Amino acid sequence: MATAGALERIDEGNNSRDDDGVSAPRTTEYAVRGLVALALEGRDGKVRQAAELARTSGAPAKFLEQVLRILKKGGFVRSRRGAGGGYELARSADKIRMSEVMGWIEGNDESYENRRGDILGEEWIKLQKQAREAAQKVLAGDTLADLAERVQNRRAARGKASEYQI
Repeated sequence: MATAGALERIDEGNNSRDDDGVSAPRTTEYAVRGLVALALEGRDGKVRQAAELARTSGAPAKFLEQVLRILKKGGFVRSRRGAGGGYELARSADKIRMSEVMGWIEGNDESYENRRGDILGEEWIKLQKQAREAAQKVLAGDTLADLAERVQNRRAARGKASEYQI
């Protein structure tokens, strides 16, 4: 379990190609980083300020603040104003499906365009749709709690149980 003082970045070794060449848009990546930070650091019921979440998640502070506002509109986080204000999960991490997060951030627009109107274009569009459906199926099987737990377990296996990274 993360401790309240665990401020090490969760993106240790932040290599832009850590994803084996498959890259989600940065907005989605930062949303997931912020949500995992909230799931792990927010377990004590305290709200977390955007600057603290930026430090622990490895996301740029200004960009993360914008992403948190998007997540708030989607019902994933809520904010509290004032001196002790910040962000917290709007619902339990085990109730947030990763497919919901990706769908909210990236949209579910499947309007692929065949600009040339040829057979290759049609087949390419079909392949893109199949890939998106497969990704959604995988993401629908995981919750934020599942992802946070895997991050925590890997961190514990490295002997750093009070710190985390994704």
